[in-house]
This record gives sequence, structure tokens and C-alpha cells, in this order.
Amino acid sequence: MAEMNVFPGVAPWPHDDRVAATSRRVRALRGAAVVATLLLAGAGAADQWLRVTMQQSVPAYPRVSTALFVPPVPMEITVTAAGLSAPWRTTDQDLLASVELWKRMHLSDWDAVPAPMRETALNNLLRRYQLILNNPVAWDQMDQYDWDAVPQPVRTVAFRRMIAYWSGFYDVGAAFDLPPWLVADTLAAIVMSESWFDHRAQSRNRDGTLDVGLGQASSYARDRVRELHAVGRLDASASDDDYLNPWMATRFVALWMKLMIDESDGDLDMAVRAYNRGRADAADRLGSQYLAIVQRRLHRFIRNQDAPAAWDYVWRRSQTIIA
Repeated sequence: MAEMNVFPGVAPWPHDDRVAATSRRVRALRGAAVVATLLLAGAGAADQWLRVTMQQSVPAYPRVSTALFVPPVPMEITVTAAGLSAPWRTTDQDLLASVELWKRMHLSDWDAVPAPMRETALNNLLRRYQLILNNPVAWDQMDQYDWDAVPQPVRTVAFRRMIAYWSGFYDVGAAFDLPPWLVADTLAAIVMSESWFDHRAQSRNRDGTLDVGLGQASSYARDRVRELHAVGRLDASASDDDYLNPWMATRFVALWMKLMIDESDGDLDMAVRAYNRGRADAADRLGSQYLAIVQRRLHRFIRNQDAPAAWDYVWRRSQTIIA
């Protein structure tokens, strides 16, 4: 038991002062701790309130409703150059919108693309070039270099429409009551058989001469067109370079086939043979083989009977866009 100071007026022992001071400090510290705890709790509650209030007052970012920021999906396709096909790595986004990629792809390359993606991309392509699908005014202002920059699927549509235009312009076969649609389709099948709708197609003959353009106009045919134009039998002529221009080349096909039909007395099959073999040799074995090739192309590709998927879609979709 601690000693008590029982003598009034006499100062207490020093250790009693230290004990009292220590007790006061402990109580002060405990009080400060309680106050600090209360202050911290209050500050935490205030901070939480401020955060919630601020977050609720800031408008939320709008959700992106398009696929603009969707990561591209890698894809493997093929592209065509100089008649050869090669593998190519791309993305779904490029396939849907890249003009430069479209220029590298022929219809045979599109056949290997999965159907939903293929049709969406080809639709985008046709829409992009719809102003030249069936537009003689535009065609008249374009040359072979302009057509070099047009994707091959678009060219197949436009060139077929050119053929139909010139066939109607010159009434090919009308003198023999041949159905206009049959004549136009046959001319398109001839062009496909000659060049596969490649406006820069060229082939060298054994005698060194060249067949050029969509209709593979021979040196003999080009010279004869110029001669007939000079005497007034034809209303158009062209230089050899002009045959690389699709607008001029398809005009030649219509003019030449009109001559062949006239010389064949309206026999369309014989005229087809003569287009390739000449009137004198039209009935020979090679003439028969050529006619069979044209007829196969006519039924499968021009009339879309069991045509490849991409070819069939491009032709059917283009008709709705043109209409």
C-alpha cells in the first residue's frame, strides 16, 4: 500500500508526483485515441458519401453500338495474279472493306470464303462500284487503265452489260428473228470462252500474230473491221491498242458476230463456230469443239445453272442493284 502524506503543509515524496503525471498522460492519450477514432470514422463515411455522390453525378459513357472496335479476326484466303492463285493472310475487316484486297481477288478466290462473310463482303464490293455496273456514259469515259483498278467481280458484271448493250445497239440477229436475249447471252459466253472476261488478255498464234482483248480479236479480224469501216459497211473502227479497252472490245464482238450471223444465214450455232474458226472452217472438228465450250459456259455461267457460289451471288445480287 502506498504511503500517504498525513502531515499538512509538508510536500509529498517525488515518486507520487510522477505517478500522478503518468496517470494523467494515459488518460489524455486514451481520450485522444477515442477522438481520433471518431474522426477517422467520420472522415471515412464522408469520403464514401463523396465518392458515391460524384460517381452518380457523372454521366456514363455511351455503349459502342457498332463493330468499329471489335478486334479483327485473322483469315486465310487466296488471291490471284497473272492467272495464278496464291495463299494470303488477311482479316475479316479487310475482307469486308479493303478495296486493295478486293483488287487481288477473283471470283474463284471468293468461292473459298465462308458463305455469310462472302456474301456480305461481295455485297459491299458491288455497292462500292454500283455506278459502273450498268452505265454506258461512264464506260465511254473509261480506258483500260481505269478498268485495271476495278475488282474482277465487278468487271464480269460490267462487261456482260456492255455486251448486252452493243448487241441491242446493233440489233444483232434481228434480221433473222433471233431472240435478243439468246444472242446477248451467246455473245457473253463467247467472250468468257475467249478471255474469261480479262480485258488485257492476249494470246500469240503460231504465225506470230496476236489475238487481243475481251473478244480475242485476231489480226485478220482487226484488219477486216478497218477495211469494212473504210468502205462504209461498219460504223466504227479501232486501233490495235483500242481492243484492250473493254468498251471498244465488246463493240467489236457485236459487230463481228453480226457479220458471222449474216454469213451463216441466221444459223447462230454456225456463227459461233465461225467466230473462232472462220466461215470456211466453221463446220470442222475444232469448230464443233469450240461450240461445245461456248454452250457449256452459256448454261453454267451466263444462265447460272450450277454456277460456282461467288459467281452466282455476284450476278444475282448485281441485278437487284442495277434494277
